[in-house]
Amino acid sequence: MSKSAPTNFETILKLHEINYLLFKAQSEKEVNTAIQNSLKALPFLSAYYGVSDNGLELVFSYDPRSKKAIQGIKKQVELTVTEIARDFSETVKITKLADSKHNPVIVSCFQDAGCETLAVIPAIEDVLTVGVIYLGAEAGQEIDPLLTAPIASLAETIPHAQKNIKAQRAIQQRLRELEAISDTSQLVSSLNDLDELYQVLHKQIKETIGEISFAIGLFDAETETIEIPYMVEDGKTSSIEPFPLGEGLISILIRTRQPLMLADDAERRARALGAKFSGKAPKSWMGCPLVVGGEAVGAIVVQDIEKENRFTQDDLRFLTSLSAQVGGAIYNTQLLENMRRRALQLQTVAEISREVSSSLIIDNLLKQAVQLAVERFNFYHASVFLLDPAKEFAVIREATGEAGAQMKRAGHKLQVGSKSIVGYVTQNRQPLVVNETSSDPNYYANPLLPDTKAEAGLPLLVGEDVIGVLDVQSTRPYVFTEENIKIMQILADQLAVAVVNSELFAEAQERLSQHRLLHHVTTAAASSTSIDEALQSAVQGLQVTLGGDQIAILLSDKEQKNLDVRASIGYPNEESAKLKIPFGVGVTGWVAAQRQAQRINDVTKDSRYISVNSKIRSELAIPLIYRNEVLGVLNVESPRIAAYSENDEEMLGTLAGSLAAIIAHSRLLEQFRTQVERERMLYEIINKIRRTSSAEKILSITSAEINKTLATRRVSIKVDLPESESL
Repeated sequence: MSKSAPTNFETILKLHEINYLLFKAQSEKEVNTAIQNSLKALPFLSAYYGVSDNGLELVFSYDPRSKKAIQGIKKQVELTVTEIARDFSETVKITKLADSKHNPVIVSCFQDAGCETLAVIPAIEDVLTVGVIYLGAEAGQEIDPLLTAPIASLAETIPHAQKNIKAQRAIQQRLRELEAISDTSQLVSSLNDLDELYQVLHKQIKETIGEISFAIGLFDAETETIEIPYMVEDGKTSSIEPFPLGEGLISILIRTRQPLMLADDAERRARALGAKFSGKAPKSWMGCPLVVGGEAVGAIVVQDIEKENRFTQDDLRFLTSLSAQVGGAIYNTQLLENMRRRALQLQTVAEISREVSSSLIIDNLLKQAVQLAVERFNFYHASVFLLDPAKEFAVIREATGEAGAQMKRAGHKLQVGSKSIVGYVTQNRQPLVVNETSSDPNYYANPLLPDTKAEAGLPLLVGEDVIGVLDVQSTRPYVFTEENIKIMQILADQLAVAVVNSELFAEAQERLSQHRLLHHVTTAAASSTSIDEALQSAVQGLQVTLGGDQIAILLSDKEQKNLDVRASIGYPNEESAKLKIPFGVGVTGWVAAQRQAQRINDVTKDSRYISVNSKIRSELAIPLIYRNEVLGVLNVESPRIAAYSENDEEMLGTLAGSLAAIIAHSRLLEQFRTQVERERMLYEIINKIRRTSSAEKILSITSAEINKTLATRRVSIKVDLPESESL
């Protein structure tokens, strides 16, 4: 480079042309290109720095000697706002580097490059410096004011060009926002599926704001919970199950119904608002509530994990406008989906109701009910428990899935009043809803159902009595609402009616079958030719009726005052069936003495019981009374606890009355037959005697007939004759 820098008219003209191009620049790139071309036209070492929050950042440098960037120049110079205002207060300042009080970092860079003189030309917008141009001259080289004048003009144009670009960018951004809002409005009006709506919304935000994390939150005012049905982070789509309205940023949006932007220091500012982040805190966060009719129904949230100041007021304005457009659409679509789901659920109840009115096969009905509850209510598991006869346990009757099959095979049961939802419902006769099982004291964690997050128990009520429980479980918390619980209770009421109808039908069928058998037993006993035959026929028929129980009929011996077993079946040995039981001893002796039936659910707890079979657990003894006379006792025993019911007692009581009448009639018949036989024999003896005139033959015939009739070993007849008639 020459030691002088003569003024060049062509250079000045070129600088003014470039200045004009700078004024017309449409982008930051065009601005920087114009600055570069201007500086390259000069014979000086040059550099252009932009002003940032941390000081100066190098945009471009040029050394005309090497036609490359200045070697060793600093890319970043840290300066405070005060230092920037002090160092760049003048339009153009030319100083000798040796005497310069300018920033030593910049001075040393140009000194190292061989410069002696430095010109500093700031680009100032109002009072703020937005950039700085440096020109360095070597020894013997003069910085001509005629050349710096166009550069100063260039520096004045830079803020205006940048301002124009920002304005154009804002206009374009606003147009894109309006276009996105318009497109979104048109699209959402034709969508009836929430997932599709979420995807459209995410696409519009991504195209306008850029690739960022995005989430939609929905608020349920009834349960006061927030659900995240659609969330995109790092390109992956997921969802978050419902959680209580709390102190998070989305909860703040729901409560305040106002948009919120945390452009920098997001974690600290969130804490200041009383909120905290779960997981890694974002550097920038922005959210807008979805407000319908003055109430918040959800929120749209965007965030950037890595960058601060990622969002601007323009972005917040766009998100707010978009939220206003889609809030109603999301709410209406959600209402439509809820109506469809509710209609399907009511249809399910109607189907079950039709089955209840047309079917008496309870097992098929319960299986269909729990399966429909899982499919149409979108539950994880459903089961029906019915109370046992003693009303001590709720025993599983039907359940869904492999877990349900295992519980049925194992005879799974829960005690009434136990620490479980089923136990609570059976004891209190009212529904129990647990929307968050991890924090409820009544929840019983079933290892076969590890994914349960919410559970509800609905009582099967008949009047004021609980006969069972419909239990439903979900993998999502806070899914039970007042509305779907009402529908489930209707279903439970229908099932209760079905269970009762089925039990009544089964009971009626069983009683009809039993009465048919009893009629057969009574008919067979009545047609028997002897008491023993009648009684044996009765115990055999009863064993068929009662299903193989131990049965005995004991008859009273008034003279001995005891009971004799006259007919039995099912006893382990003959000796045990030949007992003689005194009146008042044992259960049967007590029944005979007190003339009252006894039904014992557990004979091991009754001190009167005389054990003849260690396997026996329950007993039913009924007195055989005819015309106020105890003729005996009908006794049945079973190895099952509480084997006999009131119906059994009533049925056997009817049979006992018939048997007592049969026994009494049989006794009268036997007495009549005996009397007739005696009279016949007497008539035959008299006829034989009448045909004989010899006294000896008469006596011989008489003794022979007495011996034959009484089966004696020896018969003697003594006749005392008067002395006058002796031979």
